[in-house]
Amino acid sequence: MTGIIDGVVKLIKTEFGYDLLDALMGFENAPRIINSLLNHSSAILSGSQDFPKCVKESCMHFLLMMMTSTEILSKNKLMEYVVTNSSLLECLFLLLSQTDTRIDFGHDCLVMLVLLVNYEKDRPNDCAVRLSLLDDHLTLNGYSQSITAGLSEFCVQNFVSSDNNSGWFHSITSMVGSMFVTDENSKNESLCGAKIGLLVAFYEAAHLNRNFMTTLANTKTDTSPNNTLSQNVTSPLQLPPSNLLVTFMEYTSLIMATQDVKSESSSNLVKLCFIILTCIAEDQYANALMSDPHLVFRVHLHRVPMRHRKVAADTKPPVSLVCALMDLMVEFLMTHLTKRLPYEMYIQSAGIIHRVLCYQKKSRTKISYDWRQLWSAWFTVIKFVVSNEVSLIKKFDIFYLALQIVNMINLFITYGDTFLLTANSYDELYYEIIRCQQTFDGLYSLTARFTTNGSEHQISATKLLYALCNVRAILTHFSPKIDEFLTSQNISTPTEEQIIEVVRNNYESLTLKIPDSFDQFERYSEIPKHASFFTSVIRVVIKDTRHKFVCKNIDYTPILVGE
Repeated sequence: MTGIIDGVVKLIKTEFGYDLLDALMGFENAPRIINSLLNHSSAILSGSQDFPKCVKESCMHFLLMMMTSTEILSKNKLMEYVVTNSSLLECLFLLLSQTDTRIDFGHDCLVMLVLLVNYEKDRPNDCAVRLSLLDDHLTLNGYSQSITAGLSEFCVQNFVSSDNNSGWFHSITSMVGSMFVTDENSKNESLCGAKIGLLVAFYEAAHLNRNFMTTLANTKTDTSPNNTLSQNVTSPLQLPPSNLLVTFMEYTSLIMATQDVKSESSSNLVKLCFIILTCIAEDQYANALMSDPHLVFRVHLHRVPMRHRKVAADTKPPVSLVCALMDLMVEFLMTHLTKRLPYEMYIQSAGIIHRVLCYQKKSRTKISYDWRQLWSAWFTVIKFVVSNEVSLIKKFDIFYLALQIVNMINLFITYGDTFLLTANSYDELYYEIIRCQQTFDGLYSLTARFTTNGSEHQISATKLLYALCNVRAILTHFSPKIDEFLTSQNISTPTEEQIIEVVRNNYESLTLKIPDSFDQFERYSEIPKHASFFTSVIRVVIKDTRHKFVCKNIDYTPILVGE
């Protein structure tokens, strides 16, 4: 049956799914035949009878072939009958809930769920509703562990690959060159080996099902063969037990390193990872989980070698998950400042950080983190934008990006006492702002120029000018005080401690504004903003799944010899 569908798809070269449906079984027979096939397939997979593993593998292969028979999911008319069959969905949930079947078929189950949930997503979709209401602990854990196993495999493979070359960055770029397979008749690229189907499955669960957030930090040492390259592999990623969020952040850091490749596919992969992190950062339970000081993990983030730094061995002690997330965002901010600025991803990164800060401010959560890393990254981005405004302003609204950063700086200035661990951190923030006075003066001058020239960015420039009021107030207030101190002490180059002492002695006379909007954000919504993006991603999932059919070998020995 798999061969029949594959052969008919190759013969009927049309974009209309009805032709494929009619050729395979005829319109009038479709409901009866497809429901019969799905019911029998579900019975085989669910283990109501003791079928050999190869029969179950063939069954999964057939179902995936049927669900990926057209490149565009909405044109696959076979899916009209698949999405309404309740027995298949229940079967997939059952396979995920059982350890042995999850190890064998977890990846394929998640890909099927992705296709079911995304079929004609703009209409009411029973599969999406069922996934959103899923609350069975075993199924949700199996769902999470299947994603963790696949992403861990990717991370371990590429960590080992990096050790076998003179430099791991070289190995990553080489890996990316072979990871993207381009169809000569299409600009769409298949992310072979990048676990794109698992990422979409992660997104759908994080976006639709709040119960899924409880599985993010479930620690498990997986004995799945899919989670181990060989018994001789000695990657630090394998040593401690891991969980989904740790593994996902390690995976994201590895994918971010491939952004150097000029590929739309790699950009989309990072974008998808950031959308998942956005959904997580919006969830109150996930934030509480990440901020729990008793839940600490060693997260091995991949770092890009740069001229001003060397990539040393990661010797950081275990940290809470929110600290690892901040490190991940700082790494992205610092390593992608190029003339081809990935603007949308910088906006996404700012949104992720902002959501976490809003939670910490609201819940008065204080984490042990070196905030200077984050402030330094922000100031570096602002400096880069100001220095390259001539080339960047033609492509992007740089004032909107700067506004997101300045709003978060204002959040620290006005509400920092609610989430900064010590008063010293507040002093250090003021010191860093004063130290980067030239950067903020340049941003203010640039912004003021565009508020009056009638440009297309005038509105965002005006908002930024207003948002800079507190930074300007700090610089205007403390600069004369520091000059006065230097003159009185006959000092030309003050130390950090001396500047901070001046700041501490002059807080009371500083006047700041406290607008209401600093701790507010627009909640994530897939439709309409990201609808076209996910349509293109699902096409990649379909191409990637069909590509794997060629490489899949099923051992039919048990049924050929009559076992």
